Amino acid sequence: MLTRRFMGLSLMATAAMAGRRAEAQEALTEEDRFYVEGRYLPRYLDLKAKVEAGDESARYHLPWFAAFVGDEATAVGFEERARRADAPMPDLAGAEAEDALEAIVRAAADKQVVILSEAHNISGHRGFAAQVMRALRPLGFDTFAAETFEGVSGYSAGTPFHRGLGYYTADPVYAETVREAASLGYVFADYEQRADQRAPADADMDAQTTAREIAQAQNLIDNVLKSRPDARIFVQCGYMHATEADGLGGLWFAGQLKAATGIDPLTIDQSSNWPATRAEADTPEVAAVLDRFAPTRPIAVSRDGRALANRFFDGRVDLSVFHPRLPKVSGRPGWLAADPARKPVEVAVPAFEGPALLQALHMGEGMVIPADHLLLEPGQAWATLMLRPGPYFLRLETVRGIEPAFGTVTA
Repeated sequence: MLTRRFMGLSLMATAAMAGRRAEAQEALTEEDRFYVEGRYLPRYLDLKAKVEAGDESARYHLPWFAAFVGDEATAVGFEERARRADAPMPDLAGAEAEDALEAIVRAAADKQVVILSEAHNISGHRGFAAQVMRALRPLGFDTFAAETFEGVSGYSAGTPFHRGLGYYTADPVYAETVREAASLGYVFADYEQRADQRAPADADMDAQTTAREIAQAQNLIDNVLKSRPDARIFVQCGYMHATEADGLGGLWFAGQLKAATGIDPLTIDQSSNWPATRAEADTPEVAAVLDRFAPTRPIAVSRDGRALANRFFDGRVDLSVFHPRLPKVSGRPGWLAADPARKPVEVAVPAFEGPALLQALHMGEGMVIPADHLLLEPGQAWATLMLRPGPYFLRLETVRGIEPAFGTVTA
């Protein structure tokens, strides 16, 4: 039975609560939902809408984010332009090609540091990095360093891999590369420039670039080489950071590291050598290599002992890797299907409305970065995931949010 005292206290509490003011709240942005809820679709759809509205910042970020959700038509093809009919083609007389992994393993045998470039809008570069990482481990390489790694030094196999460990690792292909590296015994290193290492805000672009390159080299020295001078390091970086000699923008990370330590790294460019979504948009170098060698796997191409590269990388890297144009396999990218560590797993897709991502997540990690995901076509009832061995749970992300997991599968 409710007493008069209880009723009185309840009324007083209700009155007190009614007189309180709630703290001001703001709605989450689409970018917030990506970082705090693990939702990709709001950010992806928002960037596409902003690009259509003429937002230049969104144009810059959309190709990178499109790679995160597997939209290669946008990620790779966003800024494509047909090659000029009179564009000069490189002379491949005397050029040689060999399997890229074999070339890298041979060249890395006596190297302490291997630096591999990527284009941040090409997920396939991260897929190739996984193969390089595997191939280097038997040589004694024990440390994996990459741009935008954050707090990843303590990551170990089997622990949840989340977005706080690095921006680009939100790409499931990249996250899987790091997970696999941990399982093979690699340790991880962060070498990204800190805020206190930046050039003044009014410095020109070259000065800002140089400040970042010097900081990155010094951070790798401080975070790895000072305590483990014999560490053998695999570094993944973007674009020109892999160059050893002065070029556009000055002396970049690989060159700064070499100057500061005396270590001569093995430098590999792949960032400029990915096929366009259509052959007529290939760069002259890519078009000439694919026409001459018709590769079915990544190849390293050289001429007179010098890596074949465009003017930005010519003479500034040790190896230049070109990737084949591969057809899709069961609706998935050919480069992903070609990874021997993955196998195709066909799954039934529950009914959904509107844009949706089908996601597979490691059973032991919970709601973190997927192991694989793909954008679904309207009404799609079956889809193929490309998974490494192990148990996974399946879910959909729709515009309403992350739907409850609907099944499990073992690859």
